[in-house]
Amino acid sequence: MFTSRPQFASHGVPRRRFLRDVTAGAMAGWAGLHSLSNSAAANEQTDGPAVQTVLGRVAAEKLGVALMHEHAPIVDWSELFETEPAPIAAVREKLLTHTTKLLDAFHATLLPEDGPGVIVETTPIRVGRYPRLLKDLAKRTKVHIVASTGFWCEALAPQHPWAVRMSVQKNGARQMADLFIREITHGMEDPSGNWGEKFTDIKAGIIKIGTSTFLRPSERVCHIAAAIASKETGCPITTHTTNGGGLEEAQLLIKHGAKPEKVIIGHQGHQDDRENDEANEYHTIIARLGCFVQFDRVDHKEYSVASQARQIKQLIGAGFGKQILVSHDHSPFYYPKFAVSEKRAADWKQLEPDYTTVTTKLVAALKELDVSEAEIRTILIKNPQRVLAF
Repeated sequence: MFTSRPQFASHGVPRRRFLRDVTAGAMAGWAGLHSLSNSAAANEQTDGPAVQTVLGRVAAEKLGVALMHEHAPIVDWSELFETEPAPIAAVREKLLTHTTKLLDAFHATLLPEDGPGVIVETTPIRVGRYPRLLKDLAKRTKVHIVASTGFWCEALAPQHPWAVRMSVQKNGARQMADLFIREITHGMEDPSGNWGEKFTDIKAGIIKIGTSTFLRPSERVCHIAAAIASKETGCPITTHTTNGGGLEEAQLLIKHGAKPEKVIIGHQGHQDDRENDEANEYHTIIARLGCFVQFDRVDHKEYSVASQARQIKQLIGAGFGKQILVSHDHSPFYYPKFAVSEKRAADWKQLEPDYTTVTTKLVAALKELDVSEAEIRTILIKNPQRVLAF
């Protein structure tokens, strides 16, 4: 992918220690949880900043090229519609085999010094996030996987009822923040039980939140909780936007204590200011706050490779090359009949996403616009190192 071979190093901010115990009684079912085991194969006992993958902590400089917003292997909105999740036991091997093939194809596009590669798996709590499935996937591929805590929302679906319930309770933002912190410092919830009943020892390495067309009250609580959790752990935040709302997200997160350099405003690249297809000035405003601007739907219908490359070039020209991230927002499997009460394994929908578009087509388009090799490496390797390490 790259022709030059400059050296690079980790630029992570100082790692925070866990600053507080989880509030007693904040979430039902937490009492008596076992402490985190040391069994993660990739775990690195480092004192400095590192990236938290599903197999353990990894030094940032060992990641290689990063796809910063992906879904692998599945997405399932069932619980958003208060129905049971789709069954995965019968299709588990198929999910793992197919997704491994897709991630290995991404890895194969990288030169040895630009690998092994990493994806940020942005499926948050109870929408198809199975921590043990992610861990098993990570063991089959050379690509590192970073998992997400958080609650997501978007215009096409309700927010998860667990998040809505907490958002209207007294000290709801604190309760939600404690859940996120618990998942970052000890391990993610096990969705096979009732909400908050069981947890794994597999840790999240990023906080995922989102907004529908405009920030709803319950979504604001999720953002405030994310800001608290990020402030207290150093964990980065990545966001979903729906044709606008990124600036409001950034301002709200910063207001409540999130460091701008740990805030990633996602889904940029089309009508982000709700007026212009290519909202270059809007991206510059977000970048001036110190946040990352993420073009993470490369080659989707309204996010052509050429248009994403142009907007990235504009932001580099404005002096913000160190605040750009990229990805595809792909998922190999999703369950389309999320609202039906009776779920069948046969109804899983398999897709054929291409996780190589960024490292092939987007890189080529950027080079055609005279974006330098060093600038491309900054976007694909160095920027992710800085934001992911804590």
